[in-house]
Amino acid sequence: MEQRNAELINEIIKGMVKGDPNAFEKCYQLYSPAIYTAIFKICQNRETACDLLHDTFIDAFENIAQFDTDNNFIPWLKRIAFNNSFNHLKKQKNTLKLFDQIANTEKAQPKSMTSMAGDKDLLTKLLTNIPERQRLILWLFIVEQYSHDEIALLVNQSASYSKSIVSRCLKALRNDVEENKDAYM
Repeated sequence: MEQRNAELINEIIKGMVKGDPNAFEKCYQLYSPAIYTAIFKICQNRETACDLLHDTFIDAFENIAQFDTDNNFIPWLKRIAFNNSFNHLKKQKNTLKLFDQIANTEKAQPKSMTSMAGDKDLLTKLLTNIPERQRLILWLFIVEQYSHDEIALLVNQSASYSKSIVSRCLKALRNDVEENKDAYM
């Protein structure tokens, strides 16, 4: 039985390396339930787990040529899933740092503001009033942790432009929270 499973896995891998869509489909059908379970245990959210599952298989399919056939395929696939999951969690944690940056500015904010960090929708509510380009710069800086120099290259501006946009956006967010703190509670 184990020999047959090993042969099936090797056949699927060879097909994926050749770009055979049927091999990709077989791989997904065989391994997606186990990979989904592993991802769900980490993120505890069904929608996020589905997104990360798809990202995992896309990454695996794009990098199948790098897979060392001397290794076991399932642990390799799970490692991709875990890396994607941990990166997602890291981004969520970095998003919460936005609230800390807003809260720890020149003047102290009310204690209720830091308690609002638990509201998953708060960031979305706060960012809807910021123009798209500025929102992108703020997101790249705080969540993705790009440097101002890297952002400057991406948006074809200077690093000081990025710094001023981040500063203005944070000030606008602080003001928005102050003015509408009851709405965000």
